[in-house]
Amino acid sequence: MENHTNQKGRILSLDLFRGMTVAGMILVNNPGSWSAIYPPLKHAKWHGCTPTDLVFPFFLFAVGASIPISFYSKVILDKWKLWFRIFTRSLILFGLGLFLNFFGEWSLGNLRIPGVLQRIAFVYWIVASFYILFPGKKILFVLIPILGIHTWLLLNVIPPGATELSLEPGKEIGAWLDREIFGEAHLWKFSKTWDPEGFFSSIPALASSIFGVFCGLILFSIFTKEFDSKKGIGGLFVCGIFLVVFGLIWDGFLPMNKSLWTGSYALFTAGLAFCCLGFFAICEERARSKNAESRILETVFQPFLVFGKNAILVFVGSGILARFFNLWTLNGSNGKTISIKTFFYSKLILVLNATDASLAYALIHLFFWWGILSFLDQRKIYFKI
Repeated sequence: MENHTNQKGRILSLDLFRGMTVAGMILVNNPGSWSAIYPPLKHAKWHGCTPTDLVFPFFLFAVGASIPISFYSKVILDKWKLWFRIFTRSLILFGLGLFLNFFGEWSLGNLRIPGVLQRIAFVYWIVASFYILFPGKKILFVLIPILGIHTWLLLNVIPPGATELSLEPGKEIGAWLDREIFGEAHLWKFSKTWDPEGFFSSIPALASSIFGVFCGLILFSIFTKEFDSKKGIGGLFVCGIFLVVFGLIWDGFLPMNKSLWTGSYALFTAGLAFCCLGFFAICEERARSKNAESRILETVFQPFLVFGKNAILVFVGSGILARFFNLWTLNGSNGKTISIKTFFYSKLILVLNATDASLAYALIHLFFWWGILSFLDQRKIYFKI
């Protein structure tokens, strides 16, 4: 999922956007205590959308945006060879996701099959395959059946065994389908009856990435000077505002919901992603127009850039490290065994209140990885799949 242009090297605005997203993902996934979190760093309980609920759709949007950019350098490949690369990359991502779910649980019988990386793998595989069949803007026509069919099924099909239609947790058609496909033993352990990254909700998640493809086409045109950069950047904001407004209107009929990945949620979050990339595109364009190449951008936004350039490495690495800190135990002051994570968090509580200590723990985790990624970036070491 590399980004290149034929003249200017990397499209740094996309690296910035991806890095901001991954940094946000690390921050919200690693609090000192799940019972002490500031509201913006929590997911919505069910319906609704918080800043934390923007992280995953933003990443899928970035995955989509990278597709037309990375495919540009592979136009000479046979389509079957390109598809095989896509499939292999997706398979590796899916396997990494299963490994993360297995790590620390050590049980195949209760192995959670869905997950974040698994959904990224599925979405990348399907959307990139669509792009081979429907290159350029033609891929946008796929949005209508994806969102239309999913919405119709969600609002009209009563799950077998149920007596009425419901969008409550574990009671809608998607939850029933996930139980049938995976079995309750292989779903999210905190629910067992539904999974926030299940198969049915992964279908509308394709839309988030397809919107990203369209954004990637605009970005590529801006920075290869195929058309006026001001019009291109303006187009990003126009698309963003339109989708945000449409998503808010749709929310009145079908509530935004991350776990269900409703159409209103897909449109609203894609609109915000367009606007964010529009802002980063302005920054990149101004840096280039001042004959500073990308030095200004790389200095001001260095933390985002290093996270964006090694996104998969830091996501997998931070997940393993977090689980390791929960598994590694020592004897506490009261004689009871506690995890390393609890030990560190208890020290922070001595000087901060519970919520601030929880945030501080997450920030320490984030800065730790920033240091590692900065070291790798200085040596031009990037891990790609």
